[in-house]
Amino acid sequence: MKIIPWKKLKENKIYSGYRSIIKRTFELPNGKSMEYDIVAGGNFASIAAITKDQQVLLVRQFRPGPERILMSTPSGYIDTNEEPEVAARRELLEETGYKAEEVFFKKIVTLPYGTGSQYCFVATGCEKIQEQRLDDTEFIEVVTMSLSDFKAKLRNAQDLDLYNLTAGYLLLDHLNPY
Repeated sequence: MKIIPWKKLKENKIYSGYRSIIKRTFELPNGKSMEYDIVAGGNFASIAAITKDQQVLLVRQFRPGPERILMSTPSGYIDTNEEPEVAARRELLEETGYKAEEVFFKKIVTLPYGTGSQYCFVATGCEKIQEQRLDDTEFIEVVTMSLSDFKAKLRNAQDLDLYNLTAGYLLLDHLNPY
């Protein structure tokens, strides 16, 4: 079966808050219509970071969706008119207090039920240069772990934030290309 784009029949913003929700109605290839709730959000950067002594930098924070503490790579929104790499460096520094020697852009991940995209970066040679500079609504614990422990964590990702798994695998690929 050949897959074709669906025809959008209408779109309405149904909620505006920390995240906004858009209801989109599409005509499906079989002629039926279906409504989908779409998270309207901006682009964000995820930074898989490793220190000079080969420790992976992660953050732990409470996530309101699953209502539990999850671990992830540092990440955050890319401000309007901000270059993605600038946002990645800024978010890494704000959330962890670490600055990277080098930052490599790796890929853009499209979200299936959202309007934003995830920009994945790898940061190497990271060194702590300051304390965290968090917003008053951010409560983040910095975690460092060995590369081998990080690989094991990726294999058993029960307490990892799903959006950031891609950035984690990109770090491993960057360090050990095929």
